Amino acid sequence: MAHSLHQSVVDLVHQAIGIMDALMREKIDLPVYTRELKALDADGLLDTFQDELRHNPDRVHHLNALMIISSLQHELDFQVAEYGVNVASEDIKMLRELLPKLQDSQANP
Repeated sequence: MAHSLHQSVVDLVHQAIGIMDALMREKIDLPVYTRELKALDADGLLDTFQDELRHNPDRVHHLNALMIISSLQHELDFQVAEYGVNVASEDIKMLRELLPKLQDSQANP
């Protein structure tokens, strides 16, 4: 059975990718993208699982994913103003590359 941290992070990454994909496919506009991305609870997961993230090296990819999403949320206004719709292209790539690593880390806890 998947650890609650693992499943929560994987779900959050999928949600973030879905939001970014919708922006890049012009299914949502920048204000909706901003609102939906900021609504994700990356900081809450960082707080809830801080001990495990700090003390379990097998969770490094989970921490990376949460940190990427959290930094996106905190820098979103600047990034959107600076890059517009292109803001999501590199971020979605990084998150997609992390998904297999998250699965691998769960398979080998």
